[in-house]
Amino acid sequence: MTIVLERIHPRFGARIAGVDLRHPLDGVTFKTIFEAFNEYSVLVFPGQRLSDAEQIDFSRRFGPLEETIKGIAHNPNVKPEIAFLANIDPDGNLIDPNDKRMIYHSANQMWHTDSSFKRVPALASALSGREVPPEGGQTEFASMRVAYERLPEERRRWLEGKIAIHSFAYSRGLMGKGLLRPEDEAQVPPVEQVMVRTNPVNGRKSIYVASHASHIVGMPIEEGRAIIRELVELTTRPDDVYQHVWTAGDLVMWDNRCMLHRGRPWDGTKYRRVMHRTTVAGVAPTVPDELVAGGRT
Repeated sequence: MTIVLERIHPRFGARIAGVDLRHPLDGVTFKTIFEAFNEYSVLVFPGQRLSDAEQIDFSRRFGPLEETIKGIAHNPNVKPEIAFLANIDPDGNLIDPNDKRMIYHSANQMWHTDSSFKRVPALASALSGREVPPEGGQTEFASMRVAYERLPEERRRWLEGKIAIHSFAYSRGLMGKGLLRPEDEAQVPPVEQVMVRTNPVNGRKSIYVASHASHIVGMPIEEGRAIIRELVELTTRPDDVYQHVWTAGDLVMWDNRCMLHRGRPWDGTKYRRVMHRTTVAGVAPTVPDELVAGGRT
């Protein structure tokens, strides 16, 4: 295979051609993709049309996979390694946009990074477009690494060592009440995450915030939330956003350690949108166990 790499945004992201992810990759090809992942943070693989098994096999080259949270929108017909993000029910019928399941999924239209609400947050996500609407339903990306590099040095120093509380219940609660059952919430209690992360491969730093970040430890809640909003707004300035317009079969993979993303709305009364996501687990908590302050969440 001859891999062709093309930039998709001046500051991050690359389109990868000349590779067929339906087949096992040799070591040299995977090394090229792994290096591109760490350098560009978002990789677009057009027209792959993967099965779930093929998507799982490719994603596992990066590390063990998470299993999806079994919430109200869970589809029991897909493998546990697959997050089923769709506006159809297990029988293939369109779900009313006002249904609680769709309100639950609509939280994905807020800027976020996957699984930051877990003690060990995700390394990467790979999203496969199985069915895409003819208009709307794009996915947007913005780099917290780029935002960090734009911060004044004084602000960078202030953020070092700061810890935010990330909570799935908090972010889903922004969409409405009753979207999480008690047993769902118990799966993912609030956790502490550092506000600055470092890529261990290249040493580049990034902010680490987003919609799951409820507040900052040691600060009044509203004051901390204002800072989190400020950092998200800095990261997501229009010129710093890449919008991926989906074609059925595309696979997009991104680095959750430094990228924000969000889905865009579409007419769910007319069009199906079926996306399958695999999520590569992280390797360790961002806040070491000995530094976690019990009960301060």
